[in-house]
Amino acid sequence: MNYISAILRIICGIVLIFLSCSTYQRISKHIADGGQIQIFGFTTSASSGELALGVIGLIGIFLVTLGVISLVSKRK
Repeated sequence: MNYISAILRIICGIVLIFLSCSTYQRISKHIADGGQIQIFGFTTSASSGELALGVIGLIGIFLVTLGVISLVSKRK
């Protein structure tokens, strides 16, 4: 009935996971060369793993999990 919200959660979660992985790939070479990470023009001391796969990746996984749980629970 209301599967659209669960499907949107799954799609948004997958997009967030993809963006965090692509960001990690983009900045890992820059960090290996000894450069500093900048977010919106501000230099941060976070490592590339913490920055790219940290909070954004976890939010993506959380959204995918919530979407799957919503789909499974609505089928019963």
